[in-house]
Amino acid sequence: MTNPLVKFWDKCDLKIGPYFHPEDEKELFKKNGAFLADGKIKTYKEYLTRPEFSQLDSTKLHLSLLPVPYGGDLATADIFILLLNPGVAYSDYLELENTAYRDAVEYTLRQDFSRTEFPFIWLNPEFSWHSGFKWWEEKLRSIIKIIAERKFNDNYLYALRDLSQRLAMVELVPYPSCKFGPESLAKNLSSAQAAMKYIHETVVPLAQTGKKTLIVTRQIKTWRISNQGHEKNIVIYNSSEARGAHLTRNTRGGQAILRRYDLPDR
Repeated sequence: MTNPLVKFWDKCDLKIGPYFHPEDEKELFKKNGAFLADGKIKTYKEYLTRPEFSQLDSTKLHLSLLPVPYGGDLATADIFILLLNPGVAYSDYLELENTAYRDAVEYTLRQDFSRTEFPFIWLNPEFSWHSGFKWWEEKLRSIIKIIAERKFNDNYLYALRDLSQRLAMVELVPYPSCKFGPESLAKNLSSAQAAMKYIHETVVPLAQTGKKTLIVTRQIKTWRISNQGHEKNIVIYNSSEARGAHLTRNTRGGQAILRRYDLPDR
């Protein structure tokens, strides 16, 4: 049975930018696309000459970069993390000319992992140059070290690969930005509605029965998820926790991951 969220994203054309889901077009291009960066940048060298290169404090969405609505193998992952939207760093525009990375994002979108041992591509050292790897590896480093120590004789690479096979994430807004701006997007984009529908109808029930761990780190009010009676498997960050969305061994999210691994922190 096809995952409804994956089926929704099958309609997105990734051949040429700007990249966006067709059902998001009307909302994205309101006010003549006032909150969009240039969506037709094709090379890293071109990016260096554009205003976007110096605007790392901007809230504009970067549609020259591929959308990232979700990551990991949604069918087999047992740890799900909910976020707001992908970030943007200088190195991200290198993806415009990195075929391996672009293929990995597209295969993730289509949920085809036949070519990799790292379904969660941002834990794959092959892409350590990308800000996605830097962000996730740093967030999860203390957790990965525990997994490496207790399951893989201190082999960090094996632990990265193992967590990559068990971890999934879903972004509320799939389009990258340096900072998140218009709150209306989190509510009005069709892609955001599709993400919320999938989480509520598929992931939450599985977490309630103990088959999945769900960690809500950002936009808690918009996700509208209750964990009453299911606090062990559904972790909802409070406002102070959401600010950093940390996932270290000392956070409730990190501890939930270790519980799923049956590796309670000592």
